[in-house]
Amino acid sequence: MEDIKTPYLNIQTDFGFKQVFGQVKNKKALIRFLNILFAGKLTVTDVIYHDKEIIPSEEEGKRIIYDVYCTMPMKKSDSSYFPVSQKDGADGEKDSEHHFILEMQNIYIQPFEERLVFYASKMIVGQGKAGWDYELAPVFAIAVTDFNFNHMSPKLMRDVMLVDRESMEPLTDKVHIFLCSLKEVPAHWEECKTELEEILFLIKNMENMDNTSMAYKEGRYPEIFEAARSSRLRPSDMVEYRKSLDRLRDLQRGIKYETENARRKALEEGRAEGRAEGMAEGMEIGEAKGKNAERRESIRIMISLGISAEKVAEKYQISVMDVRKIAGLQ
Repeated sequence: MEDIKTPYLNIQTDFGFKQVFGQVKNKKALIRFLNILFAGKLTVTDVIYHDKEIIPSEEEGKRIIYDVYCTMPMKKSDSSYFPVSQKDGADGEKDSEHHFILEMQNIYIQPFEERLVFYASKMIVGQGKAGWDYELAPVFAIAVTDFNFNHMSPKLMRDVMLVDRESMEPLTDKVHIFLCSLKEVPAHWEECKTELEEILFLIKNMENMDNTSMAYKEGRYPEIFEAARSSRLRPSDMVEYRKSLDRLRDLQRGIKYETENARRKALEEGRAEGRAEGMAEGMEIGEAKGKNAERRESIRIMISLGISAEKVAEKYQISVMDVRKIAGLQ
């Protein structure tokens, strides 16, 4: 287990993420992140941290442990997320306790998106009580991921709601799932154009920074840098952080190996197939086969998620019969 020589924690680790955003002493860092994420549609002034473990009501039920779970009491009129029709108090000031779940996920484990839906649903079910009139308190399930979803186009941030698929009108705005992708963060600090890009850049690169880094010298995120200082850790915390860091690096090495191995295998297959027509053409075929293998895998994933063969065929400009064949449906 290696010594920690960097002044700041790796926030992508399980320990580092919870240290920065899941500690009462660092609540300013969480509040800053949430306000940047909501971009003025909702203003977070304070948060109340809760037990991150949800015990199932049934003996054989699924136990949940969130990375961060907190709430914030506020007035409906303080948030533009509420349509006028839902501000039904006499003066539009009816209280509403917002629920926030924050998760860091470094690798896609199917079906992660459904796990987020399950997490949000538990926060909804937990609101039930005797005499309840079914009016929901808002729930925000927020995931920072180090991957993109194969069945969705790459995007820095998504705000997913229950909406009509044609008109895009929301059925309700009480349930939001935010997806923030570190894969879409600019490579350099100077390339970040928004606060969201900047704070996600910090999450992705904090371990590699010091007090000479441009992000630090600009002085616009002191609460994030302060919360991530490794010198603030107790000896017992440092042991846990080292373990968490080792797990993350093992995971990243495994992903890199599997990715390179899959690409090498596809290229080799393409080269072998193309040698009869010349090495140069074989290399070109290898690249094409690699891309084709990725496309076939994306098609299989989309079908497994319940997306219709017709929609998939339209997306990839192929026949429905070919989609079904690739997905093993015929």
